[in-house]
Amino acid sequence: MPVSPSIEVQKKLEILRNRFRDKTIGELESLVNGVFSASQRSEALGELVVAYQLLHRLAGSAGTLGFSQLGEQARKLELAIKPMADQIVEGADSEQVQQQLKQLLDGDFKDGIVNLGAFLDVADPVSTEWHKPAKVELGNRFVLLVVDPDKRHRDMVAQGLALYGYEVRSLSSGEQWPASVNDIDLVMVRDTLLQDESASWLSRLHKLPTICFSGDHDFETRYRLARLNVDACIDEPRDIPALADRVEQLLAEGLATLTGRVMIVDDDRELLEHYRVVLTSGGMQVRAFDDPSRLLSELADFRPDILLMDVQMGRFDGPVLARMLRFQAEWLSLPIIFFSSEADRDLQLDVLARGGDDFVTKPVSDEFLLRTARIRCYRARQLDKLVSLDSLTGLLKHALAKTELNREHARCARSGHSSVVAMLDLDHFKQVNDSYGHGVGDMVIKALSNLLRHRLRNTDIIGRYGGEEFLVVLPECSLEKAVEVLETLNKDFARLVFNARNEEFSVTFSAGVATLNAYETGEHAIDAADRALYERKRAGRNGVTVAREDYFDS
Repeated sequence: MPVSPSIEVQKKLEILRNRFRDKTIGELESLVNGVFSASQRSEALGELVVAYQLLHRLAGSAGTLGFSQLGEQARKLELAIKPMADQIVEGADSEQVQQQLKQLLDGDFKDGIVNLGAFLDVADPVSTEWHKPAKVELGNRFVLLVVDPDKRHRDMVAQGLALYGYEVRSLSSGEQWPASVNDIDLVMVRDTLLQDESASWLSRLHKLPTICFSGDHDFETRYRLARLNVDACIDEPRDIPALADRVEQLLAEGLATLTGRVMIVDDDRELLEHYRVVLTSGGMQVRAFDDPSRLLSELADFRPDILLMDVQMGRFDGPVLARMLRFQAEWLSLPIIFFSSEADRDLQLDVLARGGDDFVTKPVSDEFLLRTARIRCYRARQLDKLVSLDSLTGLLKHALAKTELNREHARCARSGHSSVVAMLDLDHFKQVNDSYGHGVGDMVIKALSNLLRHRLRNTDIIGRYGGEEFLVVLPECSLEKAVEVLETLNKDFARLVFNARNEEFSVTFSAGVATLNAYETGEHAIDAADRALYERKRAGRNGVTVAREDYFDS
């Protein structure tokens, strides 16, 4: 019988907990010996600073690793010797510090450090309640459920959204709701089915993005639907491109809050690995390392959404590292979140003033860590979108799309694989704007952008090149396969029906394609695809034309 993902996570956390326990037993023995040596010999006073640093680290890490009582006791002992440790660092009189330490050992402090190891036998239960494994998606295929008494509407929605690559299932009423919703990503429901608020199946809507088909616009109706956790209202499902656009937005928001790229730097290896296991198990992409000197090279390679960093890591000071990162313009907007067991709010604010964006006090619960990382990554990507993505389509802006194309061109040169570049342009688009207005024109542009995003691979590069023109790069793809994919998209886009001014109409697009690595530069490849596009336009539009190899021979 296969082991559940949550049990696997629990086993990993237990292994880390045992590693931490074994390591800490030895460290606590050294701590006790060091404190007693410091009280007896002035030349051993440095051992008191080492003891303070260990207690400070345990106060922050022990609770996260499941030894909350150990962490609380370490915090009390840390605060007791902090004044003496500070005096030693500042070069105070050794005899005076020794006298203070002896007085401290005459009280409860001695028993406190001697018996500290006993708290390693008192561990919190390993909990993975926060761990809710996401289902494995096959490519970009999402499963949608439409619940509507009108079979004609259900069939229309299913057929229309299938063109965007969605799998659509349908029910005539909520009472037929499936036993499990684990594989359903979004629900579309008719408002008449929501009138009985006591229906048991309505609780399922709390867990899923929900679109309601409702023609009622009055305040009370809309407020009631919002109270039922409906996320969006659409008058009728007939306008499939508009519906697909709203589905796309809701699914993108849901995915964005569950994923992200997190970099962690911490010199406590067990704690670092604990963070990595929790975040990775929660669906995040994680790069974790304990050597701060690798920070610049790791950032350039991984390019995270956020950076989590301890305040003090041996000889490296976290805020100094943050200030160093801000030397480079590309890291000015990188959110840096400091972790520390430091509870002094003034010191926390000082750390933030030196280059950080947030401060989290250790110990950190697994659920809090995961939620913090998800929220911060989501906000970071939202801000990044304002800079890099076209506001209408959500695709890469012109300049960034060209940058990504040139990177792929260089990658082709290094690895020797073949990639394809395509230029797409909507046919007779001016007539759409003139006949129905620019708002409808924008809807057509968004419909094509959504179709491209859903039907192409995650690794493909899609950008809005300008107006109604798009740039697409298909890495590691043959010219024949690229033509096949684009011709299928061309046919499916032409089948979409738009509604405006009580009229229905369709739009087509033309495309020109070229092999990216067949040209000396990315610019030459774009130019070749662009010439092929206009050759397609002259040949009657609505199709795909391959660039001639002699475009740059003349």
